[in-house]
Amino acid sequence: MSSRRFRLIRHQDVSGVSGTGPVAEGVQFTDGAVALRWYGDYPTTTVWDGIDSVVAIHGHGGATVVEWLDPEPGPDPDLRLPPRETLPPRPWPDLHSAVEPQDPDPLHSERDYRAAPGAAPPWSSRRVFR
Repeated sequence: MSSRRFRLIRHQDVSGVSGTGPVAEGVQFTDGAVALRWYGDYPTTTVWDGIDSVVAIHGHGGATVVEWLDPEPGPDPDLRLPPRETLPPRPWPDLHSAVEPQDPDPLHSERDYRAAPGAAPPWSSRRVFR
C-alpha cells in the first residue's frame, strides 16, 4: 500500500463552524497514520493514528464522510513494513539526561542573595527594610 489522498465531505454542519461540502483534505500514509488539513479561515493540520479515529471524531454519525481521491492501491510487494499494531512499544528517549550548564551571569547567581539572610535577589523589586 502507498499513501492515499482523501477529502472530508460534510453533509450537515453539526458544530456550526465548518459549513458543508469539502471541509478538509488529508493523506493516509503507508503505515495507516493520517495527516488532516482543515480548510477555512483558521486552517489547522492534525495527525491521527488512522482513518477510523478521524471518522469517529469528525464523522458526526454520518454527517461527514471520507471521499477517497486515490483508488485503493492494495499491498505494495516491494514495501515490507510490519503492521504498527504488531510492533513492540518503544519508550521515548531520555532527551534531558545531560547536566545542564549553569548560567555564569552574576545577576542570576544564587550567592548574591544568599549572602545576606532575608535580602531580596538583585533582580527583585522587593525591598528589605530594617
